Amino acid sequence: MASAGYPSNTVRAIAHDSSGGTWIGTDWGLCHFDGVTWEVLQVGSGLPENDVRALACDGQGRVWIGMFTQGLVIKDGATWTQYLPGTSPMPGAQVRNITIDHQGFAWLSTTSGLASTDLTDWRIYNDTDTSFNNLELPGVNIADVAVREDGLVCIGTLNAGFTYLTDTLVRYYNTFNDFLPDNTALGVAIDSQGDRWAACPAGALLRFTAGYNDGLFFQYSTLLSNIPTNALTDIVIDPSDRKIIATQNAGLTILDSSNGNWTTYNEQNSNLPDDELNCVSLAPDGSIWVGTMTGGAARFSPMNGVGALNGDELVLRAWPNPFNELVRVEGNTFGSAYSWNLCDGLGRMVQRGGGRSSGGPLHHVIAGLAPGTYAFTLIEGDTRETIMLVCQ
Repeated sequence: MASAGYPSNTVRAIAHDSSGGTWIGTDWGLCHFDGVTWEVLQVGSGLPENDVRALACDGQGRVWIGMFTQGLVIKDGATWTQYLPGTSPMPGAQVRNITIDHQGFAWLSTTSGLASTDLTDWRIYNDTDTSFNNLELPGVNIADVAVREDGLVCIGTLNAGFTYLTDTLVRYYNTFNDFLPDNTALGVAIDSQGDRWAACPAGALLRFTAGYNDGLFFQYSTLLSNIPTNALTDIVIDPSDRKIIATQNAGLTILDSSNGNWTTYNEQNSNLPDDELNCVSLAPDGSIWVGTMTGGAARFSPMNGVGALNGDELVLRAWPNPFNELVRVEGNTFGSAYSWNLCDGLGRMVQRGGGRSSGGPLHHVIAGLAPGTYAFTLIEGDTRETIMLVCQ
């Protein structure tokens, strides 16, 4: 949030470097968080403009920065290098996303085509016969890219369907020919089985399985699953194969494919500062970061819940967790009125309570829950903390 050191509460991109730092792109500058202090970089410090739309960190310690109107900027230590159409092979001046693949190549999603580059070799893909190897895309407004280790490139577009790219062919699926529920995919990810997942702004979550020429897909919508909304903006997949999804209006939702359970975090059941999410990112330590439209960024630890990046903490603890019949929750209090609520994995409140503390520890026992994942939130004044509880 702005109090954490941001120049703006609109966060559109997040990336993590090999030194444990986090880079946050806002519409009014670039921020770096080293775990303790914040640094803000704006026009005059190396950026050609303040509106940052995409970020990635490569294996050489460089930060790749996608701009709204000023193309690509590479920050290599104290050296800044800009790439613009006309003076470089960049296909477009507006960069929507940057993906570093397993070979170290960057895939630049722009509103005027797709570029794959190591900054020496450039391959530009568009919808004309000038496209690399004559591989013409169905559209040039590219939203996101994921690259499988066998080289299959999965492309989410705006209004041009879901596209596969190989060294020899382009194959795309859309609403007209293949009955896709949405021609736009804002986020793309690949799971450990090689299946492709797409986060759509109107068509919910799509899973593409089998071969890329088979056209087999499944939809996870509000009618067909417990996903909280059909309006999605981004997706990442963690090492446990959980699908972690940013939504336009319902916070963060997670699909555990091992059991089909959905868990949703929103403003009501957690510290999430805004339910309108622009992006989601996985940090090397396993924490999940989200960028919001008006609430800055928030970091989620699977052990400690969603929280702001600074401020006092209530330090909730629970044992046993997971539990069968009952769980004991303990937290610090500050000697004022407090409240608590318990929400299920869909964000629905199932229990609530409150009181006035004496400034000592709070002890609470919860029982009578059906199996599932729950969020227990303790609120005292402007401070709140959430802990996840698992009933078996």
